[in-house]
Amino acid sequence: MARILVIDDDLYICFTIKTILERRGHKVIIAECGERGAALTELYACDAVIVDIFMPGLNGLDTIKLIRQPEPDVKIVAISSYRFREGRSSAPDFFRMSLELGASCYLRKPFTATEVVEAVEKYCLLLAPARQYA
Repeated sequence: MARILVIDDDLYICFTIKTILERRGHKVIIAECGERGAALTELYACDAVIVDIFMPGLNGLDTIKLIRQPEPDVKIVAISSYRFREGRSSAPDFFRMSLELGASCYLRKPFTATEVVEAVEKYCLLLAPARQYA
């Protein structure tokens, strides 16, 4: 069992991920914004964090930076539905940026339940054994 924090301004996404991961036996905490998510990482020792890149207020990239300060080893999954209009767009590659900031992997919305479980259990929890919680 792992403790996982999900940060997304879309509560439907939060509760969907929560349901998927709780069915696998994980403890899931949700936050509706980057500010709240960063504060929760200081209150709870989390094994993994799933964070949306584009949110009002504190965006996901800045949230990753804030989370990394007190918890440099926490595993992070970046998520986003952002799509470039053309393959040759000059817009930044936000997924690459999230990896450079320390995300373990990323998922493009919409994703499947299997993809969420794999991202957390394969790319995050296998890289760092889950802590035991009372």
